[in-house]
Amino acid sequence: MPGPEVEIAATAGGSRSHLRASHADRERLIGTLKTAFVQGRLTEDELEARVDLVYASRTYAELAEVTADIPAELSGAKSPRDPWRATKIASRIEYAIFLPGIVAFLLAPGGPHASAAEMVALTSIVCLLFWLLGVFMLVASRPAKRSAGQLPPRAVPGAASAGGGERLHVSHAVAREQVNRILAAAWEQGRLTEDERDARTAKVSASRCHADLAALVADLPAGLATLPPTARDVRTGVCATIAAAGVLAAVLLSNPDNRLAFLAFLFAAATLIATPVITAGLIFDVRHQKRSRGRP
Repeated sequence: MPGPEVEIAATAGGSRSHLRASHADRERLIGTLKTAFVQGRLTEDELEARVDLVYASRTYAELAEVTADIPAELSGAKSPRDPWRATKIASRIEYAIFLPGIVAFLLAPGGPHASAAEMVALTSIVCLLFWLLGVFMLVASRPAKRSAGQLPPRAVPGAASAGGGERLHVSHAVAREQVNRILAAAWEQGRLTEDERDARTAKVSASRCHADLAALVADLPAGLATLPPTARDVRTGVCATIAAAGVLAAVLLSNPDNRLAFLAFLFAAATLIATPVITAGLIFDVRHQKRSRGRP
């Protein structure tokens, strides 16, 4: 795995050199400096001086200058982990395995009495269709990922006809709220000082166009407004699982003979199959967040 100094140097050499660095970026770079000190590449005074420079650095370009004369292979630290990684993996497993199986069971011509050969053939076809659709959605989502965290598009010139002014006002209000979330996240990550956050937040309310708002976050990476999973998400998943199990037990015990009960049974069964897997992913992600917050 390339070390953090490789990523920071590559970032500093490209169009992202002006972006603000976070506390995590600084801590990873300090780890590299400590490794260089242990190997005798830096003296104790040099280590202290460079650590001070790291804490004083604001952009990726400034961080790259601190380790410009240190080999890039010193550290094996991994890149920052996606806060939703385990949940995304669980969702893909759900989509690729469980969901096609449920759909194949519902589409089986003989229902539960279908032969094994019929179920295998139908399941194979449904899985293939789901996988092809998943690949298509993955390719189609790339432009959306590249534009994640950007402001909503500007209104088309000349569109301020009947209702156009109101639409522009609503769009600008949404953009303001999004910029406020980005600034708050940047402050929490150490990319902005408290004074810088307060100054930019004051300018948000005074902005009159999208260009003004874009200038306030031009030196911040995209995607900062994305919220990580929380314990509330885990509790929601657990409650949904318990509720589905209760509905399933009630239908099985009462054994009603009507279409509504049958639909409730199918919905509860699908929820009971899908929700625990997603909840397990959320638990892993939330636990990783707590461990990350406890690290120095």
